[in-house]
Amino acid sequence: MNIIINADDFANSMAMSETICRCFDEGMLTSTSMIINTPYVEDALEKLRKRPSLRTSLHLNITEGKSLSDTKKIAYLVDEKGLFCKRYETILINYYFGNLTQKQIIKAAIKAEYTAQITRYAALLKTQTINIDSHQHYHTIPFISDILIELSQELPYQVTYVRVPKEPFFFEVSSLRDLKNYCGLNLIKHFLLNLFSNQLARKLQAHHITCNASFIGVLFTGNMTLSSIQKALQKCPKDGLIEILLHPGFLAESEAKVWAESPFKTFYAHPHRKEEMEILLSPTFKSLIQSITGNHYAKHI
Repeated sequence: MNIIINADDFANSMAMSETICRCFDEGMLTSTSMIINTPYVEDALEKLRKRPSLRTSLHLNITEGKSLSDTKKIAYLVDEKGLFCKRYETILINYYFGNLTQKQIIKAAIKAEYTAQITRYAALLKTQTINIDSHQHYHTIPFISDILIELSQELPYQVTYVRVPKEPFFFEVSSLRDLKNYCGLNLIKHFLLNLFSNQLARKLQAHHITCNASFIGVLFTGNMTLSSIQKALQKCPKDGLIEILLHPGFLAESEAKVWAESPFKTFYAHPHRKEEMEILLSPTFKSLIQSITGNHYAKHI
């Protein structure tokens, strides 16, 4: 069994990148997903240069921050400040209930921004091969996954891996906090992402692009625990690649002013993120992964 243990949000702040690097240096982290449209990319690149064996993916982002594209070309996606402003469900509804012209506008905007982010990532990392996932799994929306397939054929880069957030259902309630995962948005996300992931996996297979067979990190997103990971692993097929997603990166107190007006500040400063860092640094988690993989977890996939 091969397992990728991934942390999202690399380069979203200097403190987030630092924490993620610590989880790689001292813990069981094998991989990280890099946001490319932030002011902290150069700092993140310097950290990557010191860690050539840290696997990286491009974390395509049309969720927050400023675009890399001309805002006039992607006006649908941004507000008057040039900041991304469309939620997952908003894009989903606007596209599938929109007329033909609206569909063309939305698709063109996303394709332009994805092109800019892929191109910048390849240039900065000096690579022709790219692993891809996305902030809040936007790439799973069927028409957006079509865009991704188109770009894999049109751009001069080889897309070697795309995350498929297909998670087996499991039930793990050790506390009231765990129960909340089955009573709110996470359960809806689990159903919807599994539905879209089946389509995405078929598209990737048809175009000979590698993806994971199983995923862990939706039902308990923002609230990952050792027991939830263990229970989910028991539900995953024994053969095939598994990706486990955690969010150990958190804002430092010194960064609070910079993020003061961001609607995402609470999410990035949540204490659960420190708990997920502790999971990655935990000897218990190390023993769990090594017992499953026979000491051959996927440091270099």
